[in-house]
Amino acid sequence: MNGQLINELEELGGEIRPASLKKCDEIVIDQPGFSAIIALWGGHLKSFIPAGQEDLLFQSANHGGDGRFDRRHMGVPVCWPWFGANEDHDDYPAHGLARYFRWELIEAGRFKNGDVKIVIRLASENHPLIEEMWPLAFELRQVFRLSSKGFSINFSAANLSDKSMPISEALHTYFNVADNQVAEVHGLEQVTYVDKLDNNSRQKSDSLVTPCESMDRVYVSSPEEYEIRDPVFNRRLVMQVEGSQSTVLWNPGPELTKLRTDMEDDEYRRFVCVEAANVLTDAYEIAPGAIHQLKLKVRHKQLTES
Repeated sequence: MNGQLINELEELGGEIRPASLKKCDEIVIDQPGFSAIIALWGGHLKSFIPAGQEDLLFQSANHGGDGRFDRRHMGVPVCWPWFGANEDHDDYPAHGLARYFRWELIEAGRFKNGDVKIVIRLASENHPLIEEMWPLAFELRQVFRLSSKGFSINFSAANLSDKSMPISEALHTYFNVADNQVAEVHGLEQVTYVDKLDNNSRQKSDSLVTPCESMDRVYVSSPEEYEIRDPVFNRRLVMQVEGSQSTVLWNPGPELTKLRTDMEDDEYRRFVCVEAANVLTDAYEIAPGAIHQLKLKVRHKQLTES
């Protein structure tokens, strides 16, 4: 990493720190209105803490295994170029490749309005194992926009190959809640979803989602805005998306959590995953030379705030 880039990061109140996650560095930003951590392993936005508040994002205390494809549940993992299990290779990792390789910092600065800007990149040509598992060349970028009001992620995927690239994907966001028994997801009422815990049956919600546990749902043709309401933390987390046709709600619940080796038994109570996605019938293809963007914007407000 060049010295100019390090200086630009330092001007933002940022630094590169060694981290325990796969022995890979993290970008740490400390501003008067917020602090944030971006793990270069997997390109996770790991933490975002507005001043005087709890973290918007959940991080499991369980670090999981040390293998390349062992997962840790935290922040905003990028699931790409496939979501869930690979249909053709049982031995390939769940949720694609992007979350299991080191990304590189390529830009640190500010937007015109003063918001912090961090850009990271993952290029397939830099990782022989990626090229072995996914022979279609690509370049991924995440542009993080960080301010006291919240964060946004502009995730872009460029197909550098001469063949069409089939894609299913998600920004698998672990939102931190005080207690998912009383947290509520609003905005997905009357939207059809596929319930993976009920033989992939198609259902429709009549009301808001609560409690937010024991769920594995894919809302298809979903809206561009929805939110989590947390009465204990007294806040609303408002999500706006672009380039996303699906919304995934996931929480393993108490029984499945006990079967896992990468999550503590009681941690399911402290998060709900609400994911901007393109999966199932909303999967798509990127034409040769084309770029697709998936955008997520998260704002935090008090419950009484409009």
